[in-house]
Amino acid sequence: MNIPVNECSSCGACANICAHNAISMELDKEGFYRPVIYASKCVKCGLCERTCPWTNLVTNPNQASGTPKTIAAFAKDESIRLESSSGGIFTILAEKILDDGGVVVGVAQVTPIRFGHIVVENKADLAKLRGSKYVQADVGLVYREVRGLLKAGRKVLFSGTPCQVAGLYAVLGGAASADLFTVDIVCHGTPSVKVFEKYIRELEKEKSALVASSHFRDKRMGWRLYSMTSSLNTISGDCFQFSKTLREDKFMRVFLQNICLNSSCADCRYGKLPRVADITLGDYWNIAKVHPQMDDNKGSSVVLLNTEHGKALFDAIADKVAQCDSKVEYAIAGNPCIVRSSTPHPKRNDFFEFLNQNSLEQLAKKYKIKQPFYKTILSTIIITLWNLYQGTLRKIFPQKRK
Repeated sequence: MNIPVNECSSCGACANICAHNAISMELDKEGFYRPVIYASKCVKCGLCERTCPWTNLVTNPNQASGTPKTIAAFAKDESIRLESSSGGIFTILAEKILDDGGVVVGVAQVTPIRFGHIVVENKADLAKLRGSKYVQADVGLVYREVRGLLKAGRKVLFSGTPCQVAGLYAVLGGAASADLFTVDIVCHGTPSVKVFEKYIRELEKEKSALVASSHFRDKRMGWRLYSMTSSLNTISGDCFQFSKTLREDKFMRVFLQNICLNSSCADCRYGKLPRVADITLGDYWNIAKVHPQMDDNKGSSVVLLNTEHGKALFDAIADKVAQCDSKVEYAIAGNPCIVRSSTPHPKRNDFFEFLNQNSLEQLAKKYKIKQPFYKTILSTIIITLWNLYQGTLRKIFPQKRK
């Protein structure tokens, strides 16, 4: 298999398609999963190269539209909404699949420093899949597992990044299945596992405690000014949380400046229209401008219904969702990664070169990845005033929504 590292999305399709188990996805020096081939097992059949969705473009077998029906939405169940990164739509979709006797596949935090795809068969475990995880996930052999579930007649909801959805379709051979529903996220890019592990180890040293779990989109300060929150345990058995907003947390700062992303994220083959999944979910960041009646700073989702197959699933949960029709151009204006890749940081390679010798805080200062204190204060004041203003408007001019 001859695929340049800078073009590998780490989707794992090659490892899943190899019948001889000759390929393993292992972390490289930057902390991204790359295929490693065991020469003793490889029969040089070339199936891995033919399956790779980065060199062979994959499309949705359900014929995704280049102009998808676009909706602004959030879950009516406020507890689900507040525990979710944006509007909680994924959880409502997942509950529907489980109610129908199906399974849900998504990313969970499997250890304090590792993330990977798991299969969930009950609502109690859905919390493991809820919320954004801003670290590259190991798909393992989950595409094979999905293939087996579909052959057994199970309904499956698969969620992941666009390249992971493409990887699944590639392994399945591109055939449509009435039992498979796919959801991709509006992806900013996948950050390095090594960078996240460094962040966790530095936090544990600073707090003299061990991190148990991470919440990348804690809404304690609201949806817009979300926080990175870590749950920690001390040796004595005490538990506590450490939380900082996206503007203050050092991991979020380096992530949002695109300096620790996988190199292939700079030229994503699947961050565009038509999308590769049946349904695309993301944050509707400019909701206050285009649909103010849907904004209360608790989280609103942009929902792209890319296929009729996806639309049928979304229609089945309509009674559990507050929604209004929107336009795809509105959504793109607020979340441009719907149609384009994130702009790579010009010092990305330097950042990784010096990663082992410096703390994250030192690297953030070195590459000026820090928002000035006055901007943090100003943004907090603006968001607070905007929320008060929106609340007043809704009282004076109540607007209907479905």
